[in-house]
Amino acid sequence: MQRRLWAFPLQLSLVLLAAAPQVALAEDDWEDNTKTGTEALKNGKYQEAEKAFLAARKEAEKSNQRYGHYATTLLNLGAVYDKTDRIAEGEKAYKEALAIYEKSYGTSSIEDSRSLQGWADLYRHHGKYNEAIPIYVRAQKIRDGLIPTAPDTAETLQGLAECYRKLNKNNDALPLLKRALDIRRVAFGATNTKVGKSLDLLSQAYVATGKYDMAVPIYKDLLSERETTYGIEDAKVALTLEDLAFACSKCDKQKKAEASYKRALAIREKLAKSDAPALNKCLKQYAEFLRANGKADEAAKLEARISDPTAKGATAVATGKAAAAAGANKAAAPAAAAPKSAPGKTASK
Repeated sequence: MQRRLWAFPLQLSLVLLAAAPQVALAEDDWEDNTKTGTEALKNGKYQEAEKAFLAARKEAEKSNQRYGHYATTLLNLGAVYDKTDRIAEGEKAYKEALAIYEKSYGTSSIEDSRSLQGWADLYRHHGKYNEAIPIYVRAQKIRDGLIPTAPDTAETLQGLAECYRKLNKNNDALPLLKRALDIRRVAFGATNTKVGKSLDLLSQAYVATGKYDMAVPIYKDLLSERETTYGIEDAKVALTLEDLAFACSKCDKQKKAEASYKRALAIREKLAKSDAPALNKCLKQYAEFLRANGKADEAAKLEARISDPTAKGATAVATGKAAAAAGANKAAAPAAAAPKSAPGKTASK
């Protein structure tokens, strides 16, 4: 009898030892495919990413532990489907992953929040803001309870805020954006690009609600971040200067507004060959500002350049040379009228 008791454990050990190399091989294959897919996704090679993640899912299916590699692969596939506008497939992947995590960990786990975040992002990226909001709210509730000051929580707050902004509910977005900014500043420092994104969205929300005095210091912080990240003569810096100038003009800070417009124009002039429309728009915005402040002659010089925004020379208001050259070359062309509407964004951020 004693010999029989020892026989079964021995046989089981032999089976496990025989299976171990196969399990290890499957693990290696899953990791290799996941690494390949992640890199391809990062580089915009979505077909390659999908192929790798499908191979990873095939390896993960060999395990009964669906809450592990299998569910992770579903999240990765969901991201690919999001990028390739396959909403139904992405929704299915995120829902399946969520169901697995809820069955394994309950309804308030970090894993649940990851699935919810991906699902909500999918909807937001495709304009389904009303559908995304309750999913973000659920993800936020989980993350607030477990990781209230973590960068992942800031992602959820920002996604929810962006949905509110798209639905013109900027007052609902403001507290979420402020909190997301605070979390990111602590986590990443003042000049991180994620901090910059939060600053950008918060400043836009302030402008949309007419809180220009609140927008000005946010634009200044954004300007500092973009100068550090992209350099002092980058198009994103010019865009921020234009936005700062507009906000300052609404707060009776006309000297600061004009200085910002001048600097923005100088940058736009240097980049005119690659983006002439952006220079044109800057000229119009600056001219409108000058006219509103009783400087019609200087405004006219800028307006004369709009028909030929690549005219060589220093900033027109500073020297008048570029305006004179443009006027001589385009004498027959009528001057463009200053725009009546408030300046908007000159480029996507």
